[in-house]
Amino acid sequence: MSKKKSFWPYGITLAILAVVVMGAGTIMVALKHPVQMDETYMKKYQNVDNHINSLLKSQELFDKQYKIIINTNSFVIGKNSLDLDVVDRHTNRHADNISLKIKITRPDDDRYDIKPIAKDSSNGFEISSFNIDKRGRWDLIIEASNGKVEGYYKKEIDTK
Repeated sequence: MSKKKSFWPYGITLAILAVVVMGAGTIMVALKHPVQMDETYMKKYQNVDNHINSLLKSQELFDKQYKIIINTNSFVIGKNSLDLDVVDRHTNRHADNISLKIKITRPDDDRYDIKPIAKDSSNGFEISSFNIDKRGRWDLIIEASNGKVEGYYKKEIDTK
């Protein structure tokens, strides 16, 4: 009588090893490319998650009263500036008593974050100049506040 060999144990063993190797590969790739947090609201995501309704309500109230005008459509490698203003929708003039926080960041990497300083002047905001040293897409994130309501704005800007 001849014995027939079964290859099922080898197949199952190979399948289990393949799953383990693929899982380890996934972990290795994830460790090399960490998650970058979205900072559209310039707050930690836990804080945004807990207070999203009040943030959205504040955004709605801000948008009814003000509009943010950005006249910068691209950046260049080297020294750059921003031309922006916050306008009162009722008077169509520069809004007084608005404070701005500005952040310019890469959407995939927070190592290149730039935080220029915005000073209020009578005909707009004076933004400190800043240097861009990498080509590609940048996110301009603005938080505007009058002390009562806050508005948030995000715009993608490319370098030329």
